[in-house]
Amino acid sequence: MKRALDDDNLREALRYSAAMLGELRTSLLTPQKYFELYMQAFDELRHLEACAAYFAEEHNKGRSYADLYELVQHAGNVLPRLYLLCTVGSCFIRAKEAHAKDILRDLVEMCKGVQHPTRGLFLRSYLCQVSRGLLPDTGSEYEGEGGRISDALEFLLLNFTEMNKLWVRMQHQGSPKDRERREKERQQLADLVGKNLTYMSQLEGLDVRLYQDVVQPRMMEQVVSCRDDIAQQYLMQCVIQGFPDECHLRTLPALLAALPELQAGVRVHLVLASLLDRLARYAATDASVVAALDSCDAFGQLLGAAGKVAAQHAEMAGGDVAAMFIALAQFAAAVYPGQLGLVDRVLVACHEALGERGGTADRTRAEKQLIALLALPLARPDAVAVLGLSAYPRVMALLAPTSRKEMAAKIVATLLEGDTEVGEPAQVEKLFDFIAPLIADIPGADAGQDEEDFEEEQGAVARLIHRLRSPLPGRHFAVLKAARARLGGGGARRLRFVLPPIAFQALGLVRQLAEGGAGRGPSSSAAAVEDGEDAPTAEAVLQFVHGVAVQLAEAGDKPEVALQLFLAGAQSASEVARLELIAYEFFEQAFLLYEEAIPDSAAERTALASIVGALQRCTVFPPEPRAALVHKATGYSAKLLRKPDQCRAVLACSRLFWQATPEPSPPQDVGGAAPQPPVRDGERVLVCLKRALKTAHAAQQQLAAALRGANTAPASLFVEILNHYLFYFDQGMPGITPSVLQNLLELVANEMATEPCQADAALVAFHANTLKHLAALKAKGGPRYDAIQL
Repeated sequence: MKRALDDDNLREALRYSAAMLGELRTSLLTPQKYFELYMQAFDELRHLEACAAYFAEEHNKGRSYADLYELVQHAGNVLPRLYLLCTVGSCFIRAKEAHAKDILRDLVEMCKGVQHPTRGLFLRSYLCQVSRGLLPDTGSEYEGEGGRISDALEFLLLNFTEMNKLWVRMQHQGSPKDRERREKERQQLADLVGKNLTYMSQLEGLDVRLYQDVVQPRMMEQVVSCRDDIAQQYLMQCVIQGFPDECHLRTLPALLAALPELQAGVRVHLVLASLLDRLARYAATDASVVAALDSCDAFGQLLGAAGKVAAQHAEMAGGDVAAMFIALAQFAAAVYPGQLGLVDRVLVACHEALGERGGTADRTRAEKQLIALLALPLARPDAVAVLGLSAYPRVMALLAPTSRKEMAAKIVATLLEGDTEVGEPAQVEKLFDFIAPLIADIPGADAGQDEEDFEEEQGAVARLIHRLRSPLPGRHFAVLKAARARLGGGGARRLRFVLPPIAFQALGLVRQLAEGGAGRGPSSSAAAVEDGEDAPTAEAVLQFVHGVAVQLAEAGDKPEVALQLFLAGAQSASEVARLELIAYEFFEQAFLLYEEAIPDSAAERTALASIVGALQRCTVFPPEPRAALVHKATGYSAKLLRKPDQCRAVLACSRLFWQATPEPSPPQDVGGAAPQPPVRDGERVLVCLKRALKTAHAAQQQLAAALRGANTAPASLFVEILNHYLFYFDQGMPGITPSVLQNLLELVANEMATEPCQADAALVAFHANTLKHLAALKAKGGPRYDAIQL
């Protein structure tokens, strides 16, 4: 061909060109190999086309491009003939001997002569390439007599339509067992078809009106009517990514109307996500775009299209359905960041779409997508706003029990990360709807969960309870009551975690009421009415705490925790609210629980120490009620199983008869009883100390008989007794004289001199520190200490 061109032999050059192009008639090559052959032929045709000077010379000899156009049509085979026609036709247009629109219409029609899918696709691809730059586009040199933008669009649309038909036809050739191979080959040829749309979108004369009236209807008609999964998937992406944003905004209804018409195998969620991403980025560039989206209710149209797709494609995978709504939620968050109601609409639509399916077929993937959807609102800075999403718990209900529980834990973790506070009873109700799997037993939710995981999970819920608060006492109390009502049915395993924080929140409210002047009744409250709500009284809040503690005690899982709640309530009633009867009831319940529910001697010892400590600090009781409580405490100390425990309990009880002088505090108008003067009964203290000393001797004899003196426990009891004597001596209590103290010092010294005691380093250190303390007291204690010899 090249030699013939060099020899100025046009007829031979075209003959050799046709022979070369005849190689493209093969049907033996795969599309990939055919593409390699095509590119070699294309390079040679470019050389032929580049010989424009040669054609121009022939023209000067009296031969026109029309003659050449006629000459190449004498090629023997249709495929080489059409390649040569496309090549000469491009030169014909470039020379402006004919109108571009006429040549292009002629070429695109004649190419219908090749109906073999692969050969026809590459031929039309060649036509598209050689005609680029020759289209009668607005502002181009071929506009005017050569045609208008409408002619350029008609050419590209017709070529696109024919190419798509050939491309789809490839799917139906060959054996069904080769379906997968053909799909892969077709995907390799997709860009050949999309090239038409790319060139179309680059036309200068293509405006929104032309796109809306001419281009999009023709494209959508071809996309929908081809009824091919691969073609529809690719072409929808081409349309969305190839044409300007303003075109999509203007033609959004038509574009969305095509989505439900797509084949079941098309991954519509990817198409919709691509469209939403473009619209969101477009809206971010110009505030007027958001107004345009609002004016046409773009979000409503998008949501309706997603619902139609889900309704009309019952076979669509649940994961793909959820992915559509994820894209919608992301779009709403990006374009309308302050309108959480739009996200709620997405959740409602998602629940309807998946609920109609009776769950999800592809359970694992669908659940991952649903969890991703539910996690989107949690990324907001004001995570508590999520509680306004009414459909959120319904979408969570679509998850499997274990996944629902994981999602609930994620909600709790998110709320704990920030400074989120939930201060409305209605919000509390919604919060517990959201985290229902954590606060009540759900069949299947606890599968494979060990005790450590359960405790960690309930610990997080307990921390969340401390975020349930309001600066208004009445509302705060209402929040706590709502929390107790929902959490109270979670079972004994959970109550020991969730009830204590509620009780201690309420005790904090008692102090808040006391400091704010809210007393026993509404008449004495300085803040009796707040936002239309009555502020609670301290008495009402303490009764609430009492009910919480009783509920925990009746659950029976952790009586020790319930006991501590009773004692904390008693202290608050005594020290803060100064409500004698309520404080007494708390102690009564504590003693009853001690008698009936404390499981072993070690727990009894700890519980009794707590009771004595709480009772020692109470100053609200008159002598008779206090004496009854003290009598119970001292009686229980004598009933402990082990002698050392009895001894230590009696020592602790001695403090009940010698209360410290309370520190002055600012006056609080709480309307309760006036504090009683501290109890100072030296005789009863001495009785307790002597009983402790006697019990220590009994413990010593008991151990000596059992262990032949090898244990140092009684010796440590003597050192503890010595410390108590020192305390009361320093307090100036009558009855503890220097001689009594000296005798006890000598007794302890004799005990410490034994070999077992000297071998106990901790005991030796304890005794040494006691003596150092005594030396310090003696150094500053005055003449009372002179008679004591160390």
